[in-house]
Amino acid sequence: MDTLNLTDIIHWFNAIRNLPENQRYRALEGMWDTQLHSKKWIVDELNAILSSDSRNHNVYVFGGWIGILSSMLLQRSKFAINKIRSIDIDPWCESVADTVCKPYEMDGWRFKARTADMCEFEYEHNLSPSIVINTSSEHVDQNTYDVWYDSIPKNVLVVVQSNDFYDCSEHIRCVSSIQEFKTKNHVSNVLYEGTLDSKNYTRYMCMWIK
Repeated sequence: MDTLNLTDIIHWFNAIRNLPENQRYRALEGMWDTQLHSKKWIVDELNAILSSDSRNHNVYVFGGWIGILSSMLLQRSKFAINKIRSIDIDPWCESVADTVCKPYEMDGWRFKARTADMCEFEYEHNLSPSIVINTSSEHVDQNTYDVWYDSIPKNVLVVVQSNDFYDCSEHIRCVSSIQEFKTKNHVSNVLYEGTLDSKNYTRYMCMWIK
């Protein structure tokens, strides 16, 4: 986190400050230390895999929330990123994420948040994905995940996280082991697999080529 740009962090907090007072805590939920560490984990492992990759990547983040992961990727990636699209079914997220990532939105639309159901989302014309990320697979049932996964083109780098935090009522597809995670999420051609201790639960992550 030590290389994050101060200008970008200012936009993070401007996004929160500009919200109505009764909505600010909702945005701050995306700033918990566990949330930030889990996103840094993604950036670090993608950097390890792609640091020598010469392609200019188009990244799609599903369950993109308020755009923090996208901002961190655009700041800290050691691989080239052409554009990032952050997709969330909650329309509230779109304007917040656009403010969080405002410098990149203004830079030829390198970033843009979209409101869409992951099962119905259509990848942008002339913006084929090379990296697809889903950090909230525990929030959807198996059928929803399967429909989403089937829509990802072949030869795309897929990044998925889940956890074993069963106590959260919104978590309807948790996993108890990395093997269960791999089975439920159709992981193959593994480039990375691991776990992260997040205080009250364990987070799981795999990166693979579909």
